[in-house]
Amino acid sequence: MNAPAPVQDLPGWDENAEVDLGPPHAVATEHGRFYSDPGTGVLLRSVTNAIDQLAKEGLPQGAATFTTDYMINRLPELLRAARDPDDLAAFRKKASFAYKEEWERRAELGSRTHRQVEARNLGAPIAPDPEVEPFLDSYVRWLSDFGVNLGTPGGPSDIKAAECTVLNRSLGYGGTSDLWVHLRFPSPTSPLVPKHRPRKVPANPLPTPSGLWLVDVKTSIKYPASLMRESFPMQLAALRRAEVALICPPECRYGAAEGHDASHEHPVPPFAGVAILNLRTDAYGFIPLTAAPDEEEQRAFDAFLGLHPVSDYVDDLDLRPYKPIQPPTRRDAA
Repeated sequence: MNAPAPVQDLPGWDENAEVDLGPPHAVATEHGRFYSDPGTGVLLRSVTNAIDQLAKEGLPQGAATFTTDYMINRLPELLRAARDPDDLAAFRKKASFAYKEEWERRAELGSRTHRQVEARNLGAPIAPDPEVEPFLDSYVRWLSDFGVNLGTPGGPSDIKAAECTVLNRSLGYGGTSDLWVHLRFPSPTSPLVPKHRPRKVPANPLPTPSGLWLVDVKTSIKYPASLMRESFPMQLAALRRAEVALICPPECRYGAAEGHDASHEHPVPPFAGVAILNLRTDAYGFIPLTAAPDEEEQRAFDAFLGLHPVSDYVDDLDLRPYKPIQPPTRRDAA
């Protein structure tokens, strides 16, 4: 199977222009992110949209912790507000929404980091972002430590695709692959970082065959580089099982079907492995999940497929008719 052509080779590519590095074909809706399939005009649910139906135990605790810290850090303001009911109500409202504003800020920081990483991969010009620089430095260290060659502009690179839209039309979902990168390992398995190695776990339990890897980049200003969540295996299993990758020129990158043709579509290639790359301000963690698709990855994919209809049901659910009824003993019930 042939990998998508480098973005630099696309018609209309201007190496001197600052390109839009947002997720191609992504569409924001009231029900979250979808991908507009330029080949069919159909909206496909995003992988992360479906996974959002998974209950995450850490979210309520994280919200409560952030709200508590917010109030403690503003104790004098809280005490002043407590003297007046209106002021106290205003403070309570501000405190209750503070965690959402912070999480939105962190998500936006992650998006900006992805843009800087993609620009680095492509050699594309982009305005400096001081807040993102520490994450980008960690990414550059990973490139160096893992011997990833970005090549020269227009020349060979170990990065075969970046921020690539992938679709599974048969099952009705889409997503964005952060990196398709050729990695070389000296042995079939690699040792764990000693400080992250759990007890009673072999030193090198994870297969690391050389070849084309699907890598998803995660950023966080709070959690360690060793972070793994239950959703990560599902996300990568779904991306790995996508059917087609889209490499479209600007005129059909964001959902417009006009002008789209088969030359913009490429079969998703087989991957030697899939992994998470956690970027932090002072470190990175590269965590292989699986090499060839196996029983455990199939279970992760089956779990993802179980969440997909839940998302459809929740989106279509209309709760407005469900209201209390009058008791049948009421003579005036009408």
